[in-house]
Amino acid sequence: MPIGDIIYVGGIGTCVVIDVVGGVMYLAKKAKSSNKEKATDIPSWAKGKKPRAGESGKEFAKRVMDERYGKDNYRTGPGSEYNKLKKYGDRGGN
Repeated sequence: MPIGDIIYVGGIGTCVVIDVVGGVMYLAKKAKSSNKEKATDIPSWAKGKKPRAGESGKEFAKRVMDERYGKDNYRTGPGSEYNKLKKYGDRGGN
């Protein structure tokens, strides 16, 4: 088996082949991924807007929402347009 191949080992999980010496396969447990994917679920009216250089997701969302609805005149909880824009700015807006 080539070095770098990913295999599943029962009881251990996903492993990467790091070396094969004399018929013995040496494995390393594969690192976990963060599960934080690029955010693409933003309001249709905000498509095309991008964070400015050095602007955090929070600053980006506040700026865009203030432009659209007026200063602090919007919801900021889970599932809100603000929250979607914030995640977009942090994870995928650049």
